[in-house]
Amino acid sequence: MKKSLQFVTKLFLIFLSTGVLFSYAMFQGGFVSWFLFFGALPILIYMALLLIYPISRLKLERRISQNIVEAGNSIKVEIRFKRDSFFPLYYCIIEDIMPDSMDWRDTKYSKYNFLSKPSMLKEKQGAKKVIFPWFKSTFSFEYRLKDIPRGEHLIQNIRVSTGDFTGLIRKDYVFQVESKLFVYPAERKLTLRKNAESFEEGAASSFNRTLKNTTVVSGVREYAPGDRVSWIDWKASARKNTMMTKEFEQEKSFDMLVLFDGTLHEKMNWLAFEGSVEVGLSLVKALRDDSARLIFSSLGAERRVFTLNQDHLSKEKIRNHLTKITPLPSLPFSQMIKQEVGKLPQGFLFMVVTTSLSVDLYETLLQLRQRSPRIVLFFVHAERAITSVERDWFKLLKNNGIIVNQLTEEKLTKQSFEVNA
Repeated sequence: MKKSLQFVTKLFLIFLSTGVLFSYAMFQGGFVSWFLFFGALPILIYMALLLIYPISRLKLERRISQNIVEAGNSIKVEIRFKRDSFFPLYYCIIEDIMPDSMDWRDTKYSKYNFLSKPSMLKEKQGAKKVIFPWFKSTFSFEYRLKDIPRGEHLIQNIRVSTGDFTGLIRKDYVFQVESKLFVYPAERKLTLRKNAESFEEGAASSFNRTLKNTTVVSGVREYAPGDRVSWIDWKASARKNTMMTKEFEQEKSFDMLVLFDGTLHEKMNWLAFEGSVEVGLSLVKALRDDSARLIFSSLGAERRVFTLNQDHLSKEKIRNHLTKITPLPSLPFSQMIKQEVGKLPQGFLFMVVTTSLSVDLYETLLQLRQRSPRIVLFFVHAERAITSVERDWFKLLKNNGIIVNQLTEEKLTKQSFEVNA
C-alpha cells in the first residue's frame, strides 16, 4: 500500500511538472519558455519510464573465489549483472549484504589481544559500490572479503538501488542470491609437555609411550645408569653376582576423552569461545597419535560424540562440527560431564576445554579425579577477567593432582604454544 501510494504520488508530480512547463510555454511564448519545456521534457520522460522500469528483472550472480577457507583469510568476490533491455541506468548502488554471523573480523592470532574487549573486533562486513552502467547489458565489480570469521555463513541478499538525475525517483530491490561459505577454525601447533613425575612420588600416570609400566615384569637385564633402586631384582643379582634390573612391559597408550564445553554461560565472552574452539581442534591433532582410543565429546544444546581413528575422515568430522558450533542454552556443563563420564569404564584420561569455571564444575572435576588417572583442564579466558575465587580453585585443583592450563592472551596470540598434559 505504501509503495503504491509513493508510485502514484511520484507519477502525479512528473505529469504536474510537465503540465506546468507546457502551460508556461503556451502562455508566455518565446524562445526561452519553449526551450525550457523541450529541455526538461526528455528528463521528465526518463523519470516516468524509470518509475515503471522493472528493476527486479535484473539478473545477478555472485562468484566467490573459494567457498572453503580457514578463519582469518580473505577471498575475492565478484558481483555480475545481466539485463535484457538497453534502458539507460544513470547509476546503480550495489550492496552485498552479509549475514549476522560475519559481523566481526577474525585477525587470526592477533585478535586475542582484544580478549578482554572483544567488541573492538565488531565490524560489519560486506561491500557497497556505485557504478554507472548507462546502456551496458552486462557489468560487474569485484571486492575482497577480509578477515573472515569461523562458521558456516549463508550469504543471501544483494541490494540494488538506482535513480534519476534529480533524486526524485529512487528504486530499491533486494535480490536473493545464495552463496555458502564454510570457514574452518584456525588450527595451530599445540605442544603437549608430558612432564609426568615418577610413580613413586604418587603422581598420576602419564600417557607418554616411553614411560615404563612398573606393574608387569617381562624379564631382567643388567643394571644401567638411571634405573631406579626399586627396579633392582635382588635375587637375580645374587645368582649372577652382578646388579640386575627388572624389565617391564612398555606402557601402552591410554584411552582419552576430550570434553568440550559448548554450553552458553552467563556473561559469556564470545571471543574466548572462539579460542576454545581453536584449542579443541589443535588438541585433537596433538593427541591423535598418543592414545589407544580418543573420543571427542562436544557437550551443549546438541551433544555430539566422535571416536577418532587414525584416518583423516574422523578428524574432518570434528573440524566440521567445530566450524558450525555456537554456544546455546542447555544443561550445565558440569551436569553433562557426569552423564557423559558415567557411560565410560574407569581408566580414561580426561581433557576438559571450557571458558567458564563454576563451583559445580570445580566439584565435578574433584569427583572425576577419583576414577581417572589424569585430568587436564584447559581454561580459556582473558587474564584480567579471572577472579580471585577462580585462582583459588586453580590452586586447589592442582593440589588434588589435576593439571590446569590457563590459556590467556599471552599464549593465544602465538601461532604455537606449549601446554601441560
